[in-house]
Amino acid sequence: MICDVPDPEISAGSKPATKQPGEPKSRWWARPSPWLWGLILLLVIAATQLPRISSAVFAPKPQPSPVTRAAPPSSAGPAYTQAMVADRNFVGADLRGARLAHLDLRGKDFERADAAGAVFTGSLLNGADFAQADLRGADLRDTCLRGSILTGASLAGADFTGADVTGAAVSSLATAETIGWTPISDSTACSGG
Repeated sequence: MICDVPDPEISAGSKPATKQPGEPKSRWWARPSPWLWGLILLLVIAATQLPRISSAVFAPKPQPSPVTRAAPPSSAGPAYTQAMVADRNFVGADLRGARLAHLDLRGKDFERADAAGAVFTGSLLNGADFAQADLRGADLRDTCLRGSILTGASLAGADFTGADVTGAAVSSLATAETIGWTPISDSTACSGG
């Protein structure tokens, strides 16, 4: 026995809907399913969050710098002239950021001086005593440091590029944190003295 099940689209007393000539064909997107709406919603969420996800996943890893160079104070200290340093020693002096460039400082005593970030570029410092001095981030490029004493000095980030450090007394551990420390005997840094 065949059971007649009423068609829900056919209401009581009406005929089943038939396609009329010229009526457009029913398309699948005309009545999307809830699954399609969910998929569209997920695609919109993924598209808006993709930049955030990619920046978190593909962010470059920070690389540590090989030498931590102390930033010297910008023109924070006084500028010294040859007349100002002629009869002076600098034991325990505050020379942070001082400019002592192109001066004759041979044999001067800088023991325990705070010369972090000081600029000694081109100065004659042979025989100078920098024992226990703070020279972190100091600029000692093209200086003559022959026979100078740097034992116990803090040299992290100090720049010795082109300096003549022949015979300087210093620990090898302290020179590992410097920039350009190379004992060179044919340097022109000591040509003036």
